[in-house]
Amino acid sequence: MIPLFLAANYFIVRKMAAEKKLRDDRLDRAASDSVAASYADKDARYQAWPKYKAARKRR
Repeated sequence: MIPLFLAANYFIVRKMAAEKKLRDDRLDRAASDSVAASYADKDARYQAWPKYKAARKRR
């Protein structure tokens, strides 16, 4: 009975670990795609940050 439980537990844990790895890889890929897309925009480098400007003081 115990060896059967250990075998079932092994396969369950193995499947859960594989699913977690797949989910983490998908998250990493989504993040890297997002970063790549933001750097691919050539005009974004020349935009002023922050996008708003403070009001100028009048003399």
